[in-house]
Amino acid sequence: MQATADKQLVGQHFSRAARSYDEHAILQLAVGRSLVQRLPAQLPVNHALDLGCATAPFARAQQQALPDVHWQAVDLSPAMLAEAAVRGRLNERYQPLCADAEQLPLAEASQGLVFSCFALQWCDPQAVLQDISRVLAPAGRVLLAVPLGGSLQELQQSWQAVNQRPHVNALPTFNDWQNAAFKAGFADPDLQQQVMVEYYDSVKSIARRLKATGADHVSGATGLTGKNAWQAMVAEYETKRTSQGLPLTWNVLFLEAEKS
Repeated sequence: MQATADKQLVGQHFSRAARSYDEHAILQLAVGRSLVQRLPAQLPVNHALDLGCATAPFARAQQQALPDVHWQAVDLSPAMLAEAAVRGRLNERYQPLCADAEQLPLAEASQGLVFSCFALQWCDPQAVLQDISRVLAPAGRVLLAVPLGGSLQELQQSWQAVNQRPHVNALPTFNDWQNAAFKAGFADPDLQQQVMVEYYDSVKSIARRLKATGADHVSGATGLTGKNAWQAMVAEYETKRTSQGLPLTWNVLFLEAEKS
């Protein structure tokens, strides 16, 4: 697994995508709505984090599910938090906090829940779960969904046929997250893996979607992609077209665990 991506660059990419995120993050929002359905009925401490919240699209549903809880919307990107405010998602019980998920500026055992949807793929699983465990109160829960290695495989394979430069991030695996959960002190984590496939009319549409959601940052990538290389990659990707369109696979992990 590669080293943790450059956080400053990740933040810049997501900041540029703040205004377009909700319109284009279709799969992320669908996964998040599924995650909301898994929220516990009550917490040991009435404080919770939406970690890597982006524009906080689940704020209303989270507050409806847990009306007595004080939430903090945590994100690395100030622009995402500003967009959450513009969209009316922040209030006295749902406050913004600009912070790194691996170094939360919060007291030990202060949170009853950490919720995270499609945000922690930029983190080292061990480091982020260790800090989540630190801030969780006993019997507090972590509930997260994150794309795994194997996601965007069609895009990666198409680029590899053209050159060996990195064009898709090497994401942590199921085993990486499972091992990290045990090492962080979560005794009986529940991990479920689900493969989801989106279909697009063109490779340009795929690239546009990734850029509009801030997911276009590739750690270790250097220089610009030439027109010939792009056209060769598109030609390779077109060999994967089905009757539904061009497939884009997401390998998604759902992780739920309680701190003992």
